[in-house]
Amino acid sequence: MRFFRFFLILIALIATNASAQPVTTEKAGEVLAKVGDHEITRQMLDNIIATIPEENRVPFLTPDGQKKILDEVVSFTLFAEAAKAAGMDKEPAVQTRLEYLQTQYLAREYFQRYLAKVTPISEEELKAYYKDRLAEFTPPEEIKARHVLIATEVQANKVMEELKSGKDFAEVAKKYSIDPAAKDGGRLLQADGRDWLPRGTFEKSFEHVLFKIPKGEIGGPMKTQFGWHVLKVEDLRQPPAPSFVQVRGMIKSRLEDQRNAQLHNKLTEELKKTIPVVTR
Repeated sequence: MRFFRFFLILIALIATNASAQPVTTEKAGEVLAKVGDHEITRQMLDNIIATIPEENRVPFLTPDGQKKILDEVVSFTLFAEAAKAAGMDKEPAVQTRLEYLQTQYLAREYFQRYLAKVTPISEEELKAYYKDRLAEFTPPEEIKARHVLIATEVQANKVMEELKSGKDFAEVAKKYSIDPAAKDGGRLLQADGRDWLPRGTFEKSFEHVLFKIPKGEIGGPMKTQFGWHVLKVEDLRQPPAPSFVQVRGMIKSRLEDQRNAQLHNKLTEELKKTIPVVTR
């Protein structure tokens, strides 16, 4: 219910028949509730429902959903009437906030109606964006690896000698590593326990060395703030790029945001030509 409370406040502050998508019915004037002298009509409720985004609107089209909205409007109206009775609506600070809320709502309404007349972004534009930026959508290379963490370089070199002689890396890690991962044979894991680790998981210098080691090979020793590391890369893979269908929604939102920002700036400059603006 909290999801659309801000919309309800805005609607209550302005005319009860204002809406992005006005809805009228044969019972538009039907009074559903009365709070003091303030009537809450069917049309007011329909108009409030119309402000809810379509993807979230369905639950509020049911009798139970409409009842919840009506209860919310009654509650807000009670509080508003109590505020008026206490003279809060006469306070300069409150009047300024009320005026600004109304200004915000009208501004959004004006811009939304302006956008409604704009040609939608075409499927061809979406596909072209995907094709041009395929590398951007491709996940980073991933690696499976183990390490042995040793306190000194001398000890790390001894570990390297044992591994080169053919000893099992996991067993060597369990024996010598001072890292908590030693109990799991030095396996490097993500916080959620996954053992495929994408680029960007590690500290840069560590990662630079790790991803240069060929699959199945041992590398190091290398020093970090934690000590000396001997590394083994068990596997490498390049995850495939997501399909167009998988990222279409994200691309559409991104392009719409970019277009809307440009149109907002353009419309602002156009309105300045007809409505004087003076700033100090």
